[in-house]
Amino acid sequence: GSTRMGKRIGSVVGGRLGKVILELGGNNAIIVDDNCNMDLVLPSIVFGAVGTAGQRCTSTRRIIAHSSIYEKLVEKIMSAYKQVEIGDPLNPSTLMGPLIDQSAIDDYLSAINKAQNEGAKVLYGGSTIENLNGFFVEPTIVQAENHYNIVQEETFAPILYVIKYDTLEEAIKL
Repeated sequence: GSTRMGKRIGSVVGGRLGKVILELGGNNAIIVDDNCNMDLVLPSIVFGAVGTAGQRCTSTRRIIAHSSIYEKLVEKIMSAYKQVEIGDPLNPSTLMGPLIDQSAIDDYLSAINKAQNEGAKVLYGGSTIENLNGFFVEPTIVQAENHYNIVQEETFAPILYVIKYDTLEEAIKL
């Protein structure tokens, strides 16, 4: 993930006595409350989670949704994911390009496997895409619990964990 890369960058830049500011190990969440504007929240979630194929420290990795709107929101995210253009990142209509290398694909598959072993359920995606030239994967939605170890890790891939909450206090704690 980004922390490993940050250590490498830090040592290279430090070797030439340069200064560096790094944002590393992000695990960003969006709390979606029961009176949200779905028309605003949906594009924010989709772009934040699958733009750059989840390979930014600032990628959206967790959706913490109020239990009363959880099912509807997940349904809408899945519907949006079905429309995500995946392919050549130089093509203006593409929303999601490839992962950086085979190691990133391995991390993606490993994270999904770890999530399932902890009790998570893959709701959408979860596989590599073989018919494109490069390191392509499906944008993935995983129903999870926030306390799962893998949910607390940063995976540089388009995996979005969806988590339910009942009170704002609980959501903030998550």
